[in-house]
Parts: sequence; structure tokens; C-alpha cells
Amino acid sequence: MQTLELLAPAKNVLMAQTAINHGADAVYMGCTAFGARQNACNTLSDIQQVVQYAHRYHAKVYTTLNTILYDNELEQARQMAYALYDIGVDAFIIQDVSWLNMPLPPVSLHASTQMHNADVQKIKHYQQWGLSRVILARELSLEQIRAIHQACDIEIECFVHGALCVCYSGQCYLSYSIGNRSANRGACAQPCRLEYELIDEKANRILPPQHYLSLKDMNRKQYIAEMAAAGVRSFKIEGRLKDEYYVANVVSAYRRQLDALQEQFPHLYTKASLGKVYFDFIPDESKTFNRGFTPYYIHGNREKTANFNTPKSMGKYLGIIDRCTSTAFHVDTQENIVNGDGLCWVNAQGKLEGMSVNNVQNNHVFKSKEQDVRKGMPVYRNYDITFLNKLKRERTTRKIQVNIVVSVSGQHYHILLTDESGNTSEENIAIAGAEKAKNEAMARNSMMKQLSKSSETIFEVTKVDLLLSDIYFIPISILNNARRNLFDKHAELLLKNHVRPLPRPKTMHVELTEHLNYKANVSNHSAKEFYEKQGAVVDEMAMECTHAVQGKEVMRTKYCLRYELGACLASENARNLPKILRLRYKEHVLDLDFDCSNCEMILKKEQQ
Repeated sequence: MQTLELLAPAKNVLMAQTAINHGADAVYMGCTAFGARQNACNTLSDIQQVVQYAHRYHAKVYTTLNTILYDNELEQARQMAYALYDIGVDAFIIQDVSWLNMPLPPVSLHASTQMHNADVQKIKHYQQWGLSRVILARELSLEQIRAIHQACDIEIECFVHGALCVCYSGQCYLSYSIGNRSANRGACAQPCRLEYELIDEKANRILPPQHYLSLKDMNRKQYIAEMAAAGVRSFKIEGRLKDEYYVANVVSAYRRQLDALQEQFPHLYTKASLGKVYFDFIPDESKTFNRGFTPYYIHGNREKTANFNTPKSMGKYLGIIDRCTSTAFHVDTQENIVNGDGLCWVNAQGKLEGMSVNNVQNNHVFKSKEQDVRKGMPVYRNYDITFLNKLKRERTTRKIQVNIVVSVSGQHYHILLTDESGNTSEENIAIAGAEKAKNEAMARNSMMKQLSKSSETIFEVTKVDLLLSDIYFIPISILNNARRNLFDKHAELLLKNHVRPLPRPKTMHVELTEHLNYKANVSNHSAKEFYEKQGAVVDEMAMECTHAVQGKEVMRTKYCLRYELGACLASENARNLPKILRLRYKEHVLDLDFDCSNCEMILKKEQQ
């Protein structure tokens, strides 16, 4: 039986609780430092609050410690690790190998996708170094994932939804080279979302400014079954900078998908935490933030993955404008457009344009100002006020299912509660001196009714068995108090019984022969020492240490701009573009190289 985990982002306590309430088996969140999202930090007290909330469901909390570290931060990082362990965190997500070279509490370590995890041999090294899980590169296909699963004895985690980095994670230096903000230090300025000009070697503009490096968002919901069969055990949603409505909607969509898979194959898969989610709405991931969707090379095939028009959310496609006047336009759609909706479209200049709907009749939208709308234009709804209001009011609940059995034990009614994973709690009600009920059927029904109530607790009583030959009169207040005590005891028991994953022991020394350059992201003496102990030679420290940018490869990506523009050099009917291509943003120029043998695009900072 394989356990499948749904892993959700948590910017803060509210988002963590929202994710868990909507079915997440685990959440990942940053502490006050060393996380790859500087704007998603939480205090130890915040994280402890989440741990207490999550562990009642036996859901897990992972802390992101996945930036590279400087020498003067190593002791602070070590102390933070112990503090996080002491409050109950289940695992650390790391990038810097100095974590493997320092004394740590007995905590599970996950290899962040920032370590660029795409190679079987590299991942085998992680096993030997004591890492329990690897978060694979987003670009890997099902075939590549399966090959890693078959060759390696390590948990596999993969992204399934959310924003995509155009570059191989951990290997992007574009933000640092343009604005001195390092992605590997959690400070990415997202320069891939900017507009660039496409120019030739003489700086002549080939194409007008567009968002040539901005990808659509990943959506692999329909591939969950294939990914599970390939060996994926944790399905990760991106979005630590999104709001709670995004988290509620997307987590719910994937929870339903995983539940359906587990119901279809109950002998193969099981959930990673307790509780059944009762949804108060129908999730639709297209109705919250997205730039359009792509499965992102899941079957290894090339596809159009970029959205040149905008890095902003386009929302859900509605339909085509089929009638248009100077004051209004009509959208041919099965959806109902209402006042307060936000609509958008790509205008004749290739720019995203939009409006807030203030006056609409039968999908006939009246313009509040001059808008560049024309017949035949596709229209999207990037603000669905009806759906958002539903999310704001929804009352989705997550309940741990329990059975209650009442029997006689001496001079007491013995009440035994058993939850869905076999945990038990007990409570007694004294019956010494109690009178037999005059109406046994009514008393039996009353007892079952009171013990079945769960109200605002995390429990749902699915069955009550009264193994009683004699029914005594028990006041409702006593039954209610016994039930409350029983639930309180069991909630405490679940916290006490939560099992944190143990770290994988280091099995052997690894013999490395590599010469490591700046792309190994070695930024402190401890990481350097770790690699050298394994036999590697560190020829160059991290770019953030050397500040050497000019002429360096600042990005390598499976995404290819030539392919996206229909100008693939391997295609017979390719669009004719100059051999030498560059991207320009203000004074910054990036040389584009195309490694066709590996089907990769390379960006280098132009020598000045």
C-alpha cells in the first residue's frame, strides 16, 4: 500500500489552516530566515501554532530552509533547526549541503528542487547522504520520474500546480545578474516576467517587446494517476505568495482528484493523514490566479508553454466576442457574466486589456470607457465575483470519523471511541444508584442522539453501538459532558500519537570526481568542505560570493524561444529568424544560445 500526500503552500497561519481544512496532508512554510521566499516568513510561534493544528489530523509541517548560506549564518541556521525541531516540525527542505555537514536534531531532510534534481546518480548520492525525500525538477517527464523511482530508494515529490520558473530551479542567476537579487537567497525579482525586446547581433529589433520568458502555470490535475503509477508519493502545489482563496480552491480540486484515485484503487493507495473533507463548493482551479495552464512536458513532448501577452492572471476562458458596437460588446459564452466581474482580452497590439463590469445584460457588456475590443476576440474572466463570494462564505469542513461503543463495566457505562486509524479513547459514566429508564426505547434513542453529536469539533460520529441490556436514565447534561470530555481526550491523544518521520541514516561515503563551478552554489566553507570530503574539487564559489556575472550563463531552460516562435532549428518549415538572437531589457542584454543536441536554451549576460 502506497501513501499519497497532498502538499500545500502556507504563507502564514491562516493559509496553513485553510490548506489543512480543505484536505492537505502536509503544508510547507518558511521561518524567519533561510526560506526561498523572503516574503513568506513566519515566527516560531506561528509555526508551532500550525504544528498543533496539523498534527491533530496527523498532517505534517515542513519548513523551507532552502537558501544557500553564508559563513556568518551557519550557527544561526543550526540554532533555528533545533528550535524548529523542538516545536514539532516534521522535516526540513534544504538546498545548501552545509546542512549535511553540521550537527542536527533527528529530523527528516528533503532535497529542495533548488538542488536541481534531475539526475539518477545525483539522487542516489542523496540517499547515501541521509536525505529522505527528493523534490524533482519540474521539467521531468513521467518516463524520467519512473526511471528515478526504479533506480533510487527515496521518496519522490513533484510539483503538480502553480507558477513555473522558466529556468532549471537553483540554476537561475538572472535576477542576481540584472538587479543583485539572488533567487538562491530567496530574493528573486522575477525578471522572467518582464517585457523584453528580441534583437539581432546588431541590436536591431526583430520583434516588439513581449514577455518572452514568462511561462503559463502548471496544471497536472488530470495526470495524478499516471504520476502515482510512476512513483510520485507527494504532490506539491506552488503558491506561498498567493492568498487563502487560491489555496482553498486549488487544494480542494486536487484533494478531490486524489480521493477519486484512492477510491478507485483502495488496494494500492492510502491517504497520508486523517479526516474526510466535506466540500461546500465545487472547486475550479481556472477561477483563481492563473496565466493559462500547461502540463509542462509531462509526456516529454514539446509544447507551447509561454504566455507572451502578460505575466498577470487571465483567469478562465469565457468565449468569443460575436457582436460589437462603440458602446458595448456581446460575449458568446455559456457562462453568466455579472456586475463586479473582471474581464480581460488581448488587444490588437498584443497587450492584455481589461475592465470591471458595471453594466451587463444577458452577457451584453456595456463599456465604461473606450476599449480596444473587436469581433472574434477571445475573452477571459480574471475576477469571478460570484465564485469569490462563494469562497468567502464557504464552510468546508474536515472531520475525523469515529465510532462509539457503550457497554457496561462494573458500576459504569464505559464509552469507547475508535477513530478511522484505530486510535482509541475512553470515558465512563457512573450508573450506581441510577434508575432504569421508564421508556427504554426513548432513553436509548436519546443516548444515541447525544453521543452522535460532533458540532464544531474535528470529529464526525459515524456509528454508535449501545451494547446494553438495561437502559438507565442518564441526564442529557451528563451525556453531553461525557461526549465533550471524550472528544477533548481524543484530540490530545492524536497530538501525542503523531509520528514524525525519522531521518534516513547515512549509509556510505560517496566518491565524487567532479570539478564544481558556481552552478554548484557553494557559498560557505562548510559546504566546500563537505564536497571536498567526497572527493570533489570546488573550482569556483557561488556567484553570490564571487559577483562574477559578465559572460556567465545565467539561465538554462528546457523552454525554447525559437520553438515557441515557430523557428526551431530542427524544423523543416521553421520561421526565418536571424541565427544570433538576443533579449534586451533596458540596458541589460542577454545572449541566447541554443543547445539543440540537448534541446535546451541558454541565456548569458552579454560581455560589456
